[in-house]
Amino acid sequence: MSRREDRTQRRVSVVRHTRPPSAGRFARRPGPERRGSGGPEGWRDRLPAALRRPLAWQAPVAGRAVAGAGKAAARCGISATRSLRDRLQRGMPQTLIGRVLAAVAAIALFTGATWTTSRSALLDVDHIQVTGGSVVTPDQAAVGAGLRHGQPMMSVDTAAAARHLRQLPWVDTAVVERAFPNTVRIRLTERTASATAARPAGGWVLLDRTGRVLGERPDKAAGLPEVSGAGDTPAPGSYLDSARPAIQVVTALPDAVRRQVTSAALDGESVTLHMGSTRGSGGVPQTEIRIGPPTQLAAKVAALSVLLERVGGRSVAVLDVRVPQAPVVVPTAPTAATSIPAPGRGATAPPSPGKPRD
Repeated sequence: MSRREDRTQRRVSVVRHTRPPSAGRFARRPGPERRGSGGPEGWRDRLPAALRRPLAWQAPVAGRAVAGAGKAAARCGISATRSLRDRLQRGMPQTLIGRVLAAVAAIALFTGATWTTSRSALLDVDHIQVTGGSVVTPDQAAVGAGLRHGQPMMSVDTAAAARHLRQLPWVDTAVVERAFPNTVRIRLTERTASATAARPAGGWVLLDRTGRVLGERPDKAAGLPEVSGAGDTPAPGSYLDSARPAIQVVTALPDAVRRQVTSAALDGESVTLHMGSTRGSGGVPQTEIRIGPPTQLAAKVAALSVLLERVGGRSVAVLDVRVPQAPVVVPTAPTAATSIPAPGRGATAPPSPGKPRD
């Protein structure tokens, strides 16, 4: 096709040619003569025979025939594709079923092998390591955790074992871990006895700072104050809630003072400590420390420490710190109570409690 402008009519006419123009921009370049004419070989002659077909603009009739042949070939290709797809669809269910069966067999084989290996002697509990226990023995820890030798490692429930261990009277915290292939490790933190209490039927029990009964023993533990007035003592592992005020006061004392306390008596919420040895046959404590309810413990303990420092080695009957701002010292054979101001509240030289009478 070529464009030619008619300037007289100022319009453009389009002329369609069935072959390339002989002149102009789109003119066919002159080439060598064809082989049949005796001239040199042309570029079309060097192409394969399948590509040496006439083009549409060279031979319209032949071009249309070639295009029709292409469409027919395309239709044949589509038919072949459809036939292949139909064959695949007819064979797909069988292939899919085979793949599903193979996957199920592989999963069952893997599951069976895993179960057999985990229950074999290669992965069972051969060693139970217990650390951090001085009162609780390794055998008691293993039994308390519900572990046994020969048990499959995969069946060890570490959370449940730790929970069972915390139910033991002496155990405060417990951590259970599995160390493959055949070891279970137990780390314990034990409770500390802070006081003791007498049982009505005989014997003594140990109490920690929370009032939990740790254990029973036939004699009184040395170095631990006795809690009296708390009522009957429950079984080990339970809590003696009524003894908590006295234990709270005892644990708040400094170590030097706590070692001198022999008993802590309860009267409701009021606590009275007894310090030192007894005198005479009546069994009267040497010094009575009146604490009162376990409130303002820091101030009461500070006032008690100052009183003990000022009293020194002298024997006194009562140290009253129920009002920590105005503590009171009562001599052994008192004629009148003497008040000693708390530190920072009274005079610079507080009055001396005086020498007790013989």
